[in-house]
Amino acid sequence: MITKFSWRRALAVPAALSLALGGVLLTSTAASAAVGNLVVTSPAEGSTTTSRDVDIVGSAIAGSSIRVFSDTTRTTLLGSATTDRTTGAFTVDLPAYAETVSSRQSVFVDGIAGGSGFSDAKTVNFRLPISKFLTVATPTEGQVLDTRTVTFSGTASEGSTVVVSNASGELGRQNLGNATSYSITYTYADTSAAAQSVTVNGTLGGSGITPVTRAFSIPAPVVAPAPAKTLVLDAPEQGTTTDSRTVTFTGTAPAGSTVIVNADDADGVELGRQNLGNGTTFSIEVTYTEDDDVAQTVFVSGFVGGSGFDNTVTRNFSLPAVVAPVEPIVLDTPVITAPVTGAALTGDQVTFEGTGTPGSDIGLLVVPTAALDEVTTQAAEPADPADRIIVGEDGIWTVTLALEPNDYTAVAVSALLDDAGQPVLDADGLPIAAGPSNEVQFTLAAAAVVVPVANGTTPVATPSGLAYTGSDNQGLALGLGAALTLAGAGLAFAARRRARLATVSSSDSE
Repeated sequence: MITKFSWRRALAVPAALSLALGGVLLTSTAASAAVGNLVVTSPAEGSTTTSRDVDIVGSAIAGSSIRVFSDTTRTTLLGSATTDRTTGAFTVDLPAYAETVSSRQSVFVDGIAGGSGFSDAKTVNFRLPISKFLTVATPTEGQVLDTRTVTFSGTASEGSTVVVSNASGELGRQNLGNATSYSITYTYADTSAAAQSVTVNGTLGGSGITPVTRAFSIPAPVVAPAPAKTLVLDAPEQGTTTDSRTVTFTGTAPAGSTVIVNADDADGVELGRQNLGNGTTFSIEVTYTEDDDVAQTVFVSGFVGGSGFDNTVTRNFSLPAVVAPVEPIVLDTPVITAPVTGAALTGDQVTFEGTGTPGSDIGLLVVPTAALDEVTTQAAEPADPADRIIVGEDGIWTVTLALEPNDYTAVAVSALLDDAGQPVLDADGLPIAAGPSNEVQFTLAAAAVVVPVANGTTPVATPSGLAYTGSDNQGLALGLGAALTLAGAGLAFAARRRARLATVSSSDSE
């Protein structure tokens, strides 16, 4: 059977029962609320009390019941009083606030008049005086913990700074701000002793708070195994050949150790050593002489803490072979000694002579003075322009060429050729060459030819010419294969010759 709820029946609960239940059954609707004319004079809103023993003082409807709760939920009743039946004044003595609670407090003041709750109940905010205090909740005195991570917790004055320390120094700290509780965690090292003691201290407003000392135990220290005293040799690698005869031995070893490199010989001569200090890497440089063998073996070992390493590394490697330095070949600048500058020659052949480095090849460039940009075509006789001109052991070279009558300038270059007639290169990949030589300017006129005359008259001298064999330019390189060198020489004296001709022309015009 369902019984319908009746508000009338609920409101008929005896007033005594309602008071006993703290007024929780009282309705707060407008129909059952009464104006209580509630005024709270102490503590004033936002004020600070002079003590943590607080009285709520004020006035309301005469003969009404005043109740003070911790908050608007009306769950915790802090105190109650009945207003004076004449003046309506009331005083509610609250339980003293503990030192450990926050200074920021508030209460909810309500009342009952004629069986109805106040419609003007109110919350009053105030502050308590801050007191200096410090408590340690964990760990407790003498507690045996099962972990090396310890949480120090407790309460202290709001606004204070809590510091946990031991004989070794500070373990942690926390500023509480508006709070009154702290929690500071610290993990002890594996080697720390089991028995521990700390001091929890605090400061507030520039002065200290009475500290608390707390003794407790943590698990027994963990004894770490002795570190391995092992040597690792990274370079040079086994069986490799080093880039030079200065070898750097690198690797790792325990901190504080000394690493030694010894030679693999009858005496085991020490080649080098290094003390690592706080580091764990070593680098020992050893320079081998040119007389040392290519194949090498070393023993790398060492010691730390008064005893040797657990291992010794034997390493085989090779040094680069010693290569005797090659003296660079330097050719003497060739010199044309004949013909000499200004010579006036006749005939259809010119013999060139000069000096140079024995065994080197001579490249001879003969250019008509009046046409420096053209190379004189040389006849096939008496010398083949493709033949090599080689300096003799006495340092003398000579060649006879067939030339057309003209005004010539000659210059020579020197190069070192192999058996195939190709340039020999130096260490930089450049042809071994020298020059150009001195410039020689000369003229060549045709020899006089006597022509018999049938009537017996005097013979007439007529110029003789050389057959033109073409313009294949073979005589320019003369088998050197060093065209750039020859061209450079040609351009050099051609430019000077042009300048000289330009000066002469200018003089003639005047």
